[in-house]
Amino acid sequence: MKVTISILTYNRMKLLQELLVSLADIKYLPLEIVVVDNHSEDNTELMMKTDFPQVRYYRMNSNKGVAARNVGLSVATGEVVITLDDDVIGIGDSEIRSILTIFKERPDIGAVCFQIRDYETGKVCNWCHHYRMEEFAEREFLTDEITEGAVAFRKCALLGSGLYPENFFISYEGADLLIRLLESGFKTIYSPRISVIHRTAPEGRKTWRRYYYDTRNQIWLVVKNYPVSWGVRYLFRGLTAMFLYSARDGFLRYWIKGVLDGIRGVPEAARNRRRMSSATRKILSQIALNRPGLGYMFRKRFLKRDVRL
Repeated sequence: MKVTISILTYNRMKLLQELLVSLADIKYLPLEIVVVDNHSEDNTELMMKTDFPQVRYYRMNSNKGVAARNVGLSVATGEVVITLDDDVIGIGDSEIRSILTIFKERPDIGAVCFQIRDYETGKVCNWCHHYRMEEFAEREFLTDEITEGAVAFRKCALLGSGLYPENFFISYEGADLLIRLLESGFKTIYSPRISVIHRTAPEGRKTWRRYYYDTRNQIWLVVKNYPVSWGVRYLFRGLTAMFLYSARDGFLRYWIKGVLDGIRGVPEAARNRRRMSSATRKILSQIALNRPGLGYMFRKRFLKRDVRL
């Protein structure tokens, strides 16, 4: 099976360089590497043309958020597409073999989310899955989240589901795509067999954006996909959590803006509405049975100001 590694980059030339050098050690063939540059303002373009002419390089005409990730998925010619952020390292021959084994053994799997460990501490981080990390970090399970910068896709699954919703820009685009993968008959799993390292680069990150986009995009996700009763419960839980985080961290105005812009965007989201099927709801309900209780989430998320949302 041909493999494509698609990397999304933005103003992190040095980290991108280190990642591409590390990927040069991979012996697996056939392999292609694609870099999509979300309009970096450093010397990324010059570096790519000078030091990595063998890599397929695409430069966006402005920062398009997740639309740039869609470019990488669209141009990939591999049957399996690994998508990485530029500050994620650790993909090698053994990881590729593990990914291919999963896809060969499980034809119902459309996406595999990787285990992510912190560069400094080695501890599991960026845990977005609705399971207790202490119990499940070393176990394989069905998930209702996609770790966009550390995930492998079966390309044919994407042909049936479509790509990320570009108007989301960032945040909850993975949850939206996962629902459409389920509607196309493909599940998403988390697998610790593929473990990568995240260096949490600050470049290109704005402190306010998670509070705004996480709030706004929840509304659009629900309008596009959820039955009314499910959607009301989902938004009550999600928007309440984001309100508490925003108030705690001094970003309440971005929560308010996220709610208002989310409501303004409801007509467009409604035009793209495809109410999820009962089969998809059944799978998501099964996953939700593992969701930690409010007490656990309060201790793990709200009481720790350094938590990565």
